[in-house]
Amino acid sequence: MRVIPPDFDRRAELPGAGATPCPVDIGPEATGFADLLSLRVHEVEEGAVIQGGSGGDDLLIVLLAGAVAIGVEGPHEATVRLDADGDWALHLPPRHLYRLEPLVPATLACARARPVAEGGVPRAYRPLGGLLSVEGEGLGLRLRVLELEGATDASAGLDPDTERLVHLTGPARVRSGGEARELPPAHTLALSPGETAQVTGEGEALVLAAVRTGVRPAAAP
Repeated sequence: MRVIPPDFDRRAELPGAGATPCPVDIGPEATGFADLLSLRVHEVEEGAVIQGGSGGDDLLIVLLAGAVAIGVEGPHEATVRLDADGDWALHLPPRHLYRLEPLVPATLACARARPVAEGGVPRAYRPLGGLLSVEGEGLGLRLRVLELEGATDASAGLDPDTERLVHLTGPARVRSGGEARELPPAHTLALSPGETAQVTGEGEALVLAAVRTGVRPAAAP
């Protein structure tokens, strides 16, 4: 298990918003993962118009705070609003573009994974019984967002034989392999296939898991 701290001084360029706070920016260089490609957390201001796309990846946009409106173009079009009272997440298959407008200051988590299927339709997801769950046939990644209550499986029931990232919004005590660590807020756990952990803490856990494709990128010559 790797523990990846936030960097509250980091800023990242977003088209249409300029340099925005990005305390979480995790890629393969930090995790060694091949399928679960990245996790970023952005803080964006009202009035920005952010344009981006999924490229060749499965892209998941998750609302952590605030409210945003998103227009989607590509093989399939959609208009989605993410807010506390409705949908919390939007999945974009490969080759889709998006135009995102924060309606109030917002915090967004954006995750990318290698796709497992061609095609697919953009889909929004909302929580059920306090649990946000994103999963289904053809998706390259799975997501669960849940409140931490007592000792919790860090994988939130997702397949422990996949690559997983666990972002903890509050302070937490993490136990893995017989060792325990006290973590301040906004730390992320990188769990390789076969690794497990237990988390006790405050706030929420955002758990991402890749779906194995069985194919690894070719080594550079």
